[in-house]
Amino acid sequence: MRRHAANLLSLSRVVLAPVFAAAALAAEQGASGWIAAAVFALVIASDAVDGRLARRFGTSSDAGRALDHGADIIFLLTAFAAYVWIGALSWWVPAAVGVAFALYVVDWRRPSARGPRWGADRIGHLGGVGNWVLLGVLIGNHTVGLGWLPPPVMRLLFALVLLYSAAAIAGRLAARR
Repeated sequence: MRRHAANLLSLSRVVLAPVFAAAALAAEQGASGWIAAAVFALVIASDAVDGRLARRFGTSSDAGRALDHGADIIFLLTAFAAYVWIGALSWWVPAAVGVAFALYVVDWRRPSARGPRWGADRIGHLGGVGNWVLLGVLIGNHTVGLGWLPPPVMRLLFALVLLYSAAAIAGRLAARR
């Protein structure tokens, strides 16, 4: 079990992605938004722990890192798609995140020794953290109904996603030269 613990935690994010989307959509119909918030908390916990477990048990690998990042993007894009469907998020936010991640994967698969590797791109890493923060804000602001931020501030956050995604893409393209 130890050998697979980290990968099972990563896979849990893939399994929880449609659960989260269903909970967010149900909250629009009057169900408790706290269910989506609880699923999000489980996802964040699994993301925080899976890498530590892999290192502790000596099971770190490129395949495990790829699974971790793949599970992250599947969860994020599924969650963002739910918010696009609801009308709480502009479609170009998940599009920008998806394009930035796709270039990240292409560069990782590229056999160049000088190109950035998993975790080497600071802007991309900060952008990934920003994506999780944005999702947490959407959950609190919209799904749970806390109303922390007014619509103009939310639109500014959406624009920041475009900005840091473009910066990550530009950084990757510059590293190719």
